[in-house]
Amino acid sequence: MIKQNVINYLRPNSIRQLLMYIIIILMGVGVFLTRYDAPLYQNHIVGVVETATQQSKQKTTDQFNNVDYSITQVLRIKILNGDRHGQKVKVKNNYFKSGGLNQAYRPGQQLFLNHEAGNDISIIGQKRDTLVALMAWITVSLLLMLMRLPGLMTLISVIINVTLLYLAIKLDLNVTNINVVFLFSSVGILMAFVTLSLALGWNKKMAITLTATLLSSVVALIIANIVMSLTHQRGLEFELMDYITQLPQPIFLAEAFLAALGAIMDASTDIIATQFEIQEAHPEVSRRNLFNAGLGVGRSIMGALTSVLFLIFISETFAMSLLYLRNGNTWGYTIEINMVLGMVQTTIAGIGIVLAVPIASGLAAFFIRNKEVA
Repeated sequence: MIKQNVINYLRPNSIRQLLMYIIIILMGVGVFLTRYDAPLYQNHIVGVVETATQQSKQKTTDQFNNVDYSITQVLRIKILNGDRHGQKVKVKNNYFKSGGLNQAYRPGQQLFLNHEAGNDISIIGQKRDTLVALMAWITVSLLLMLMRLPGLMTLISVIINVTLLYLAIKLDLNVTNINVVFLFSSVGILMAFVTLSLALGWNKKMAITLTATLLSSVVALIIANIVMSLTHQRGLEFELMDYITQLPQPIFLAEAFLAALGAIMDASTDIIATQFEIQEAHPEVSRRNLFNAGLGVGRSIMGALTSVLFLIFISETFAMSLLYLRNGNTWGYTIEINMVLGMVQTTIAGIGIVLAVPIASGLAAFFIRNKEVA
């Protein structure tokens, strides 16, 4: 029964759906062809590993009794592009078994190579465009097949938002003394507007959701600023932020705003959508009951959303934190170096989610009571 329902759902019942499946198939063919796109690379030499032979293996132990193995491979590589297309070269690859900084290579893998002085060839890294294209194709295919029009709107939203973020970064790099918080907050507002417009349409529901999202985000950021000012930012080691070439505090606040915006928008959307459905099903519902219904939805989802943010943060810092601990650092030092800034950003987002519950519930209850659902 379930199998038949799935078949009926996926069976194309219009020219538009048939065209969608054709596009998905063509995209799959394109993914397959990325395996043979080496001639398209002009700035890098691409080669494929034909054989990989282990030449030596040496055990190493550090002062904390961490054991690793330094291994040397000899790779026979066939060059796939450039002036040396078709030639075969031997390249040594030195790596550690732990794989912290480098990796072993296997026959069949394609690599980016560098032509050094003399005739020497060195390895830059693995060519992974096929893997990236495959993951993108799977994501797009699932969105289009399972969600159809909403899935297409999601893809369009992602493309527009990535473009906006790219333009903001270019502007930040090319304009001297630009206000980073204002720039990325403005971009965040535009991204929220685009996302909600494509997901909900241009209607009252979208306007209320956008207003609740922005109000909650701004208030959360104001609270964070007040607390950091009162505590003189003690315990926040901004200089430990990776690869920062600008003032770190504004970058941190911009990161916090963008991180909070998505989760707050999710909470606001769920709350307000539920209130609109209640109003549509029960037009006589009072503002108080509508507000309480929104609070109930918010209470049920804010814990899960905050936990998701925390788990994402933990997954980002887990590997580096483990490395610090394995090298004899204390828990306190490891948390201070790797986790404190992320924890603060997660806390700011959590404050925003909590604020979104009464703000979204109140705005929706006020504006949709006894009015036609947009």
